[in-house]
Amino acid sequence: MIDFRYHLVSIVSIFLALAVGIVLGAGPLKEDIGNTLTSEVKNLRDDKTALRAQLDLADRGNQARDEFTIASNRTLLSGRLTDTTVSVVVLPGADAGLVKSTTDTLVAAGARIGSTITVLDAWADPDKATFRSTLGQQLASLVQAPNDPTTGEIVNAVLARAVVTKAGGPATGAAAALEGLRTGELIRYTPDHISPASIAVVIGAPVTGSDATIRDARAKALADVAAAMDNAGSGALLAGSTLPVQAKDETSVVATARADADISKGLSTVDDAEIPMGQASIVFAILEQQAGRVGQYGLASDASASFPQLATK
Repeated sequence: MIDFRYHLVSIVSIFLALAVGIVLGAGPLKEDIGNTLTSEVKNLRDDKTALRAQLDLADRGNQARDEFTIASNRTLLSGRLTDTTVSVVVLPGADAGLVKSTTDTLVAAGARIGSTITVLDAWADPDKATFRSTLGQQLASLVQAPNDPTTGEIVNAVLARAVVTKAGGPATGAAAALEGLRTGELIRYTPDHISPASIAVVIGAPVTGSDATIRDARAKALADVAAAMDNAGSGALLAGSTLPVQAKDETSVVATARADADISKGLSTVDDAEIPMGQASIVFAILEQQAGRVGQYGLASDASASFPQLATK
């Protein structure tokens, strides 16, 4: 049993150690401790200054490389997509600036934008799965959409068959199918009378939320949209922006597509579309798709290369 004497000895020991520390710190060790602290502070300040200089140099280098790539892209990409009609598919949460810059890049490369399809939140809402299934079954015959389990819900195939075709020709019943999806508040699109495309560029954004299971399910549902576009047309590409290093409560649609072997064997992806190099990658990855090749490009660890081969056409 711990008695009163034990506590008394412990307390006396603590105060004795404290007193010895004060005496040493104020006496013989005062100068050593002060010098050590001064040296440590100086080293930390020197390290901070060196890191700041390295960061500034890296920022200037990145800015210079981006400016050079922007200037180079004007010549490098010009005319690469002539005679190609592209459908731009915008997934929920996609950055408006990224959509504009990607559209501008496609046009500068000579592509014609056949349509811009905006997929609404309801497309991946688990609570509306029955509604989507019923509507998809009703519209499927308009575009001869198969019930293909590899592309998720049947509405994916309906949408894909309505906006892209392998030959680039008109899809029978496409206008009626699109109007049905719009009436069901699953999509918006421009123009009202779209031109069928052979290629789809799908622009995504990370799915956010505290529940990882729901988040991952939504990301998979959106990755399936890109897969359906790839199956219905002559190729498709899924593009997104670079994720922050310490991103929390986010699931990347691009990473989800890459992790699915059935999707990634046909669908190309670009994960750094916000930078000029990523914009060039989109154009050259489309050329690869037209040639029957696939690639996963960007800065993320699951990318197969930083950018596609440039001389593909």
